[in-house]
Amino acid sequence: MTGVWVLGGGGHAKVVVATLQSAGNKIAGVFDEDAGKKGLTLLSAKIEGRTPDPDWWRAENRSAIVAIGNNATRQRVAELPAQWMTATHPEAHAHSSVLVGCGSLICAGVVVQPDVKIGKHVIANTSCSIDHDCVIGDFAHIAPGVTLAGEVRIGDRTFVGAGATIIQGVTVGPDAVIGAGAVVISDIAEGQKVAGVPARSLSHD
Repeated sequence: MTGVWVLGGGGHAKVVVATLQSAGNKIAGVFDEDAGKKGLTLLSAKIEGRTPDPDWWRAENRSAIVAIGNNATRQRVAELPAQWMTATHPEAHAHSSVLVGCGSLICAGVVVQPDVKIGKHVIANTSCSIDHDCVIGDFAHIAPGVTLAGEVRIGDRTFVGAGATIIQGVTVGPDAVIGAGAVVISDIAEGQKVAGVPARSLSHD
């Protein structure tokens, strides 16, 4: 069957399906690990059941995208031998110099400025702004309404919460968590969780 297979049947998957459909892609079907969802539809796309094993994916070249918001889970699912595709909503703007890794999602209203590098299986969620020369690591999630100023570096699997702002030149390490609405004005270490204005560590040492 031709079309794109969507892995994940939750709320984020609705955004993925909508993005694919808006870009003119056919949905082959949806997989989800919740057996109770089998037979349901997701924006007219049928949930077929649980994700097939690797041999099913190797049997032929099947295009797919992981529609799971959790970064670690998305990375685990992406180990399957599928043909991972990138999905960009037609109402997003990405400059021609932008590099986007396989499996990544650029949602409606997103603006990506020149010379940005976006890694594999990244989520650039609704109406986020990524300015010039930013580097977004693999499996990162830039939530709705986030503003990244120029030359920001985001580590692998890092989550930047809705409405957060990161000023120019800041580096955020891998596996960090930036709380919703935070304003980040200095570098964030690997695995650190921060929130607030200005952002401060949530660790209890």
